[in-house]
Formats: sequence, structure tokens, C-alpha cells
Amino acid sequence: MYFTECARLAERRPELAAAVRQVDAQLQKMRTAEVIRTGDLASFLGMDPNPVGVVLEELAREELLLAEEMVECVHCGMAMLHAEYEEMREESEYCCTSCDRPLTDTTIQAITTYRRGEKWPQVSRPGDGAKATSNITLDDQAWYTHDRLAEVFNVGSEALRKRLDRFRESHLNAWKENEDRRPREPRYLYQLKEVRCILEELQASSQRPAK
Repeated sequence: MYFTECARLAERRPELAAAVRQVDAQLQKMRTAEVIRTGDLASFLGMDPNPVGVVLEELAREELLLAEEMVECVHCGMAMLHAEYEEMREESEYCCTSCDRPLTDTTIQAITTYRRGEKWPQVSRPGDGAKATSNITLDDQAWYTHDRLAEVFNVGSEALRKRLDRFRESHLNAWKENEDRRPREPRYLYQLKEVRCILEELQASSQRPAK
């Protein structure tokens, strides 16, 4: 297996070996992992969500993944950290950044998601910081969702989303509505050439040593 944590888990829990192999293979394809939902991953793999959930929980205990408590908009599926939701709700009415509907106790559901943990392998980045961090080449003129850009440039999806939320307020021609989006897809598309500087800044900040 690609991840030693998965190999150890399969050896320790042989009844999960088949699920571990499929999860390991899928995680291997990811250069980063920001918001992994148990149900979505199980559906993509064509598996029962119960063993997939157990595998993700075990990998979180091994610190390959990090479990996070989040809330999800019941209308569009947009997720955000539970703590962040509580903080924003104390200040004023808070609306979903995807569908703009108010988020209240009756319009959210609590979920647990997973992202890369301390033992997730570091992905090498180009020295100039201007290129994508994978073998994928994106078109500067094309339009992409924030999570697609975060995946290819190996930056935090939520951090990028917040930066782009502010970006839209002063740049009217560099983004547009994602009119053909599926239920869980982000609401906005961004032209790469217009937001590349933001991606490079996030890349640079992620490489600065902690003080």
C-alpha cells in the first residue's frame, strides 16, 4: 500500500483490509486532502459507508488524517468549520457562501470531515511558486472553482475561499456564477490569470516557517 498507516491498519484489522486498500488507492491519487466526507468517498468508491467511515476514523487516530467537526448547509451541501459557524453566528445573521440562504440551527447539519493530518506526505513545490504543484497544467484564460484551484496549487481550500470572497467585492470581471454546477459544487468560477497572485501568496505563506 502507498501509506504505511494504511498497511498497518489492514494488518491490525483484517476485516477492513478490502476497504483499506480502496481508500489507500484513492488517497494516493490526492496531492492534498482538505474536505473528505465519508458518504461522498464511499459513494465514489461504490462501497458501504460504514467500513469507509471506520477506516477514516482509524487513519485519523494514526494522524494521517485530521478529523474536523463541521456544519453543512442542508440546501447546497457547502461545509464550514463548526467553530467558525458559531463565531460568525454570534456577530450577526450568517448566510451560506454558496447559496446565500441564512444558516440557522434548522438549516444546517453537523458532519465530521477529514483532511490531511500531520503524517500526510509533503508535496514538493516548484521553486518559483508560480506553477501548479502537480503535473496538471491549467489554462490561464479558463475558469475554475476555488476547490479545483486549491487542489492543483496545493493550498488550503477554505483559506482560498475566504480570500476569493473578499476578492469578488472589488473585482467584477474576474469571476462569474457557476450556472451549471451540481448540488455540492461551489457557486463561483474564477479566471486563473486574475487570481494567480492570490494562489502564489497562499503558497508562499504556507512555506514560511512558524514563529
